[in-house]
Amino acid sequence: MKDKQAVELLWARSRQERFPKLLGIEILEIAPGFAKVAMDFREDMTNIFGMLHGGAVFSLLDEAFQLACNAHGEVAVALQLSIYYLAPAEVGARLIAEAKETNATRKTALYDAQVYQADGKRIASGQALAYRKGQPLPLDGQGRLISTKP
Repeated sequence: MKDKQAVELLWARSRQERFPKLLGIEILEIAPGFAKVAMDFREDMTNIFGMLHGGAVFSLLDEAFQLACNAHGEVAVALQLSIYYLAPAEVGARLIAEAKETNATRKTALYDAQVYQADGKRIASGQALAYRKGQPLPLDGQGRLISTKP
């Protein structure tokens, strides 16, 4: 599968993915080894202290990572993802996450990831490791998941 076709299929698939919709995650950019996504910090995303819940930040970063590592056109899954929370986000802030491939082998790929507010304030930094399964993305021409069961 060509990179351009994989990116188009991931755009189509992302419009069908339910979990990111719960958080209002918007896909801004997808390219092989890179992705940028965004969400707005809503009041219903707060933790017990009224700050943005760490799980929301992690989910935003993970969505960027997922798209970046699968944009090569083959199935890649997370082996590990580390996140460092650097500063609290401001309620109502537009948050952006970027994941960028920094090293790749035939079976693994390493990604640096950042979460920041639209004004540039850094919220979190992370690193993720993907395992490349060597299988084409199981998506049809409209980005729908194809059953891989016999």
